[in-house]
Amino acid sequence: MIAVISDDFTGAAEIGGIALRNGFTVTIDTSVNTNYNCDVLVIATNTRSLCKIEAQKQIKKVTEELLKLHPDFIYKKTDSLLRGKIGDELEVQLAVSGKKKVLLVPANPAMNRTIVDGIYYVNKIPLMESDFFGDEFEKGTTSNVLDLIGVDYKAQSFSVSLGQKMPYEGFIIGNTPTSEDLMSWANVIDDTMLPAGGASFFNAILRKIKKEKTTAVKTMSFGKKALYVCGSNYEPSREVVRKAKQAGGAVLYMPENILCVGDYKEMIENWGDAIIDAIEKNDKVIIAIDTLECDGVTDVPCKIKEILASVVKKVLSRVTLEELLIEGGATAYSIIEHLEYKKFYPEQELAQGVIRMKIEQVKEMYLTLKPGSYQWTESVWKF
Repeated sequence: MIAVISDDFTGAAEIGGIALRNGFTVTIDTSVNTNYNCDVLVIATNTRSLCKIEAQKQIKKVTEELLKLHPDFIYKKTDSLLRGKIGDELEVQLAVSGKKKVLLVPANPAMNRTIVDGIYYVNKIPLMESDFFGDEFEKGTTSNVLDLIGVDYKAQSFSVSLGQKMPYEGFIIGNTPTSEDLMSWANVIDDTMLPAGGASFFNAILRKIKKEKTTAVKTMSFGKKALYVCGSNYEPSREVVRKAKQAGGAVLYMPENILCVGDYKEMIENWGDAIIDAIEKNDKVIIAIDTLECDGVTDVPCKIKEILASVVKKVLSRVTLEELLIEGGATAYSIIEHLEYKKFYPEQELAQGVIRMKIEQVKEMYLTLKPGSYQWTESVWKF
């Protein structure tokens, strides 16, 4: 069995889709248990949203528990753009695993996310000059991968190209100008390394293993009643929601002034009632965030996640859905925590990062996830 630790829930789902694509059976769990019957086990954490100490504590615990299962290897799934506490988490996992070095290959050239001479580019533009500027990155961060991994780890981090001599220890970030480089980096891995990076690097590793495909591709039969939870602040994702509303889709935005009241329970109740009414009338409903009056309000992202999770829980207590679709890893994790869902079985990779799965605790409803910066596939985004 191969084990994977992901720093958010949509990342875990994306890894699940990669496993399916390559013919592996896969289970996603939010904690490590003992009884698994799968080729790939993905542990979905929420460390990207935690402080450094809590993130390291969770990574240490999960790594120790996974090692007791004696997996073939443990892969650390990071954000492809190196958002989050990359160095902090890798430092702990490396120490617990007893490895000498990390081979970190986060780039995804197929989506025009490349690393050339140690500089991260998105659509051939340096990362910090792209649309992702300011998105979860520390102030003053540059597009240099040695900065992105964390200033505390710069002295032990190395930007390396294929064919160059490999450092004996430390964090090795692989330059990846092309998709072919991913497979070449997969061939470099040895027992002294902790492999880490994005879903595309994991795909290359699974392709290297060359498992005979046994997982049948399931046909798409999308349920009638569906709720879309769009929690991303990525502008292209928000624009898709606006277009759906303009086309006549049922879109209910979070109340603009919900953060202005001390106790927003009543507003959640009213918004939830409106969502339930819309589902009964339209079947497919989108809830999203447009503009919010939040001047002077602290912890806005946390409060938004709490509100979205609370309203989804209310809706599901009164309406039976066939499809729940969530955008954004932090949003997804908050919702499944509130709903107390623990274990998931990916069944369909609808597009890169768009994964449809069964929920162990709820047999009648599918859960579909995607990262905030990815696009919905037309097979599920129809209004």
